[in-house]
Amino acid sequence: MIIRRLRNIRLTWTQVAIVAAASALATAVIIAMATKGNGLSYSELAALRQRVAVHTTPSSTPAASTTAASTQAAPAAAGGDSAGLPLTSSAPADTGADAGTTTTDGDTGDGNTTGSDTGTTQSSSTSTAPTATAGHVFEIALTTTSYRAAFGAGSVAHYLNRKLRRKGVLLSGYRTLGGSELPDYLAMVSGQAPNSDSRTDCAIYAEFSGSATASSDGQVPGPGCVYPDTVLTVADQVTASGKEWKAYLADMDSTCVHPNSNVADDATLAGAGSEYDTRHNPFIYFHSLLDLGGCSSNDEGLQSLSKDLRQAKRTPTYAFIAPGLCDEPSAGSCPDGTPAGLAGEDAFLKRWVPTILASPAYKQNGVLMIVFARAPTVSGSHPVRTGALIVSPTVKKKSTVSTSYNPYSVLRSVEDLLGYTPLVHAKKAKSFASLAVAAS
Repeated sequence: MIIRRLRNIRLTWTQVAIVAAASALATAVIIAMATKGNGLSYSELAALRQRVAVHTTPSSTPAASTTAASTQAAPAAAGGDSAGLPLTSSAPADTGADAGTTTTDGDTGDGNTTGSDTGTTQSSSTSTAPTATAGHVFEIALTTTSYRAAFGAGSVAHYLNRKLRRKGVLLSGYRTLGGSELPDYLAMVSGQAPNSDSRTDCAIYAEFSGSATASSDGQVPGPGCVYPDTVLTVADQVTASGKEWKAYLADMDSTCVHPNSNVADDATLAGAGSEYDTRHNPFIYFHSLLDLGGCSSNDEGLQSLSKDLRQAKRTPTYAFIAPGLCDEPSAGSCPDGTPAGLAGEDAFLKRWVPTILASPAYKQNGVLMIVFARAPTVSGSHPVRTGALIVSPTVKKKSTVSTSYNPYSVLRSVEDLLGYTPLVHAKKAKSFASLAVAAS
């Protein structure tokens, strides 16, 4: 990642490798600090450091080391510690076997609920990470006011319901965490639960207290929006496995655009247009990505997606994709005259999903998740049933599963599919990973 910043500086290949090793080792140290409470020993840290050293040894010729990716740690063997993290006794056993499958698509109820649904109903009993079953995971994050609006008979999302839904499995019991968007997105990538700041979509880009430390389950208590560098995300897990992640955000012209610390997040930011929404970009809320260059290297504008999908080797293992503000259900119109609100989100899907499904990477055991957070226009603070759609070459098409899932389930499922040990509240969340790889 840092190597990309040095492309205009004259360095020998040995010097470049040393810089890469330092960056990778720094990542390893942060991972070690974050997982220390789960049993990381000095011998395991030494092994991780050795892994970094081995895979950042300079090549004898420049031609063999033409990209930053060639200096990253290589992936671990499938079925082992494939996230580059220590295996702990807190990893869950449940991989998402689901008895709630039906074959009808007639569930059009709104399903709003006043109950709290944490999705942490599974037990923890195994000490091994899951075996990776997907080559690439694509996650499209949208918003809706209700399940009825997104998937009901009168939905304006015609492409989603008339074409795309036939290709996948509908999770009709999928619910949000509460009363705003950002907590869902933060949970999807880190497993962290909502707090007083994230429930207001972090109107202030507030740092956590310098003394904030994670509890035994990994949750960071107290107010704050920008998590300490010891808090990990699925992006850190992908990097630790020697692979690449990327976020693709609409109307972001630069990389990793975010406000200054502890200031109001209410203005157009340099490097982004007026339709860019920080709430749709959860990766800017973690110092583990901000401080080591992961965000500046991998958090990009949506315009990069088409290019990256052309070749499987250029397509990230984990891709997070989100539209702009005019596609929020509350939007009345888009500046360019294109459809707004849910119709705009549907147009967004119609533009990007066929490209994803036609990509070489998707065809190599790829999985597409289309998940909905709660729209800001919904009153109250209760979770809302929104539904979600999972598409893959091997999924049971035209099927519906009524089991209750939530954003922690999204993270758990991504980690199960890619072979990573679950983070924080994803450890006990229900996984739908097995649905994504079920035989047709």
